[in-house]
Amino acid sequence: MHYLPVTWQSYESLDALEGYNLDNLGGSDSFREGMRWPDYLAGYEAEWHPYVEAVRHAIIEGQVWAGGDWHQYNPQGAPVVAGVHFMGCGYRSWGDLMAAVWSSELNRDFSYMDFYMDVRLPARPFG
Repeated sequence: MHYLPVTWQSYESLDALEGYNLDNLGGSDSFREGMRWPDYLAGYEAEWHPYVEAVRHAIIEGQVWAGGDWHQYNPQGAPVVAGVHFMGCGYRSWGDLMAAVWSSELNRDFSYMDFYMDVRLPARPFG
């Protein structure tokens, strides 16, 4: 499958972009243990699926295992899709996104609290 290109930049730089914040368009603010990626993706209209899937793919490919604080304060912590739309999350919604991605990828239950902040992260399952 071909995914849209994703680059990573600082959270604070997102204000200069003219695209949409994907976090405001869907997802799940009630991602619970036992749910998987399709549950999260169902919160988005179909037109946004390619953008959100590109973010998912970039997280997996880059083995991003990080909390909401990393997302907001790392100079390359915020994904931007196709140079336009972006994922700028609060700590909780970043946790939902990460739990959805890794629950499906690792077939293991996670909740948003696992990825809320770096200090709460479960042991990294890869090198």
